[in-house]
Parts: sequence; structure tokens; C-alpha cells
Amino acid sequence: MEQIKKGKYLHFVPVMARFIISSLIALALLAGALRPAFASNFSIMPTSLELSGGAKSGAFSIINSDLEKLNCQIDVKEWSQDAEGKDVYADAKDVVFFPKIMTVGPNEQRSVRVGIKGPQSAKEKTYRLFAEEIPSQKKEQGARTSGKIAAGLTIAFRYATPIFVKPARPQESGVIDKVNMTKSVVRALVRNAGNIHFKILSVKFRGKAPDGKELFSQDAAGWYVLQGMTRPYEATVPKEVCKNLATIEVSAQAENFMVNGTLNVQKNMCIQ
Repeated sequence: MEQIKKGKYLHFVPVMARFIISSLIALALLAGALRPAFASNFSIMPTSLELSGGAKSGAFSIINSDLEKLNCQIDVKEWSQDAEGKDVYADAKDVVFFPKIMTVGPNEQRSVRVGIKGPQSAKEKTYRLFAEEIPSQKKEQGARTSGKIAAGLTIAFRYATPIFVKPARPQESGVIDKVNMTKSVVRALVRNAGNIHFKILSVKFRGKAPDGKELFSQDAAGWYVLQGMTRPYEATVPKEVCKNLATIEVSAQAENFMVNGTLNVQKNMCIQ
């Protein structure tokens, strides 16, 4: 307080106050400008659909909880995964769905019907239904007239909802195929050994010393592993910890089972 009364700090309080007030006003204006660009209140139920030989068709509900009408574009793609576990999509030739374009009124819902053509397969078939919002002219104009900050930020929200077509005899099974480590990066391959998908909830890596004491632990988020696919997971072990490890244990927790793997750590697997 003594410094503020006497010398060069006298101007600090009003300047700082003006800065804070100006910042708060700018943030409030920015929040107001961004709100209409990101606002969307539609959803899909159910969150996934299972079909089979006895139930070759089903339906999704597009639910509009907004006060404006919703224009929506629908598409269905065949869903697979590559060697790194990334999702891959292709045209679905054995799926029929209706409608492809729809309008849902305020606080209303409409159905999208989906059907599968052809005989039941020995392996599960997987698809994704994409429901993408078509931004209304009103929303686009609102974004443009809200100022330069909001211009171009109108978002088209999109849902990608799984469709699983079950085989005649579903078999759920998974294994950890391989665990290895190079330059302190441990990598585990989780393989789907069944004929239907499963979903991994989490993957845990635990590094232990020769006496069994845990020296390292790291979690990784899970995802779907489709039939016939392998999904890699990895974790980086700190250099100072790696040299003291004897084993690394890997556990992958799926919805209905857990699979485990173990790596015996060699010194040349760590960063030298």
C-alpha cells in the first residue's frame, strides 16, 4: 500500500481494473458470438443396432430437442479397421435405408429404417449409420453476423452409430497376440479371435521389478476390435525405470472378458 500511495505504482490500480473489465467484456462477447455456432440439440436412439437372420431390419430415431427444425442427411457405410486399428469406411452395397434426407420439427423425432439384404453370414458384418446436420440458413447467417470471430465456425454435427449384423453362431473371443518393446516403447497387439466384435474398455500396462514390486503403470483407452481385426496399444516407459524392470504385464479389459500378456524385459529393449 505504501508503494501505491507514493510513486510510480499510482496508476497501476485503475489501469489493471480497466484491463480486467475489458477482458471480461471481450470474453462475454466472444461467448455470445460462439454460442450459436456450436449450438445443436439432436441425438440418435438407440446408440447401436443389432440385426440378425431373424431380425434383418430395424430403426433409429433422430430426436430434435431444439426450438428450430433440423435438416439431416443420412448415410450408411460398411465399417472395417486397418492394421493400426483405425476405422475404415466403404460403400455399403447390401444395406437399404430410408430416408436419406429428412427434416425433423422442433421437439419432435423421426425414424430411419435400416434393412440388410442377402443371406446370413458366418461372420459378423459391421456398418455405421451417419446422421449429419445440414446447417440451416438462419444458423449460417447468425454466425456471419455475430462478428469476424464467429465467421466460418458454423458446425455440422454428425453421429456415427454402429450397426452389427450377427452371424448364425456368434463366438466372442480375444487374445493378446504379442507384447514387445523397442527403445522403451512397449507395444501389445489385441486380436479378435472370434467371429463377432468386442469392445475393449481399457488396457493397463504394469512394469515390475525382479522382486515383484510395481515400478510403472500406464492406462490406455479402449475401442472396438472388429471380427478378424487386430488392434495395437502402446505405452512409453521412463528411461530411469525401464532398466530396473524384469517384466511388463498387459491386461485388456473387454465388456465380457479380460485377456492378459507378459513381456520379459531385456536391457537392450530400453533406451541406451
